[in-house]
Amino acid sequence: MPKGLRVVFDTNILLSAILYGGIPLELLNLWQKERAFELIISPEILAELVAKLRTKFGLPTNLVQEWRELLSRNIIRVLPEYLTQICRDDKDNKIIDTAISGNAHYIITGDEDLLTLKSYQRTKIIKARNFLDLLKEKRK
Repeated sequence: MPKGLRVVFDTNILLSAILYGGIPLELLNLWQKERAFELIISPEILAELVAKLRTKFGLPTNLVQEWRELLSRNIIRVLPEYLTQICRDDKDNKIIDTAISGNAHYIITGDEDLLTLKSYQRTKIIKARNFLDLLKEKRK
């Protein structure tokens, strides 16, 4: 895998990894254990994740804090300007702005509003399964 592959996970991919496992968790493990790519995150994405874990899903505070700390280490933290107004759902613009600020190669999402864009500027927008397949292909 080429060094410096930069990736943004939307909040729902992070939630899926934490709550349900599957491919999103497999991707987080590849990031954490193998440094298969660089993870880009903004304070707004992290805050949204923490709020949903606490309020919507009722995870214990200590578990939420563990995830917050994990996602705060070895990441590329960006402070987007939040200027983009391209998404049908305005809340998705923060994902695009995070990708732009971090010079991301990929946005990983299951959100159809984002997926219909396919790409924005130089950032490709794909599903978790497609990104996992891409990582596996690059390892061959």
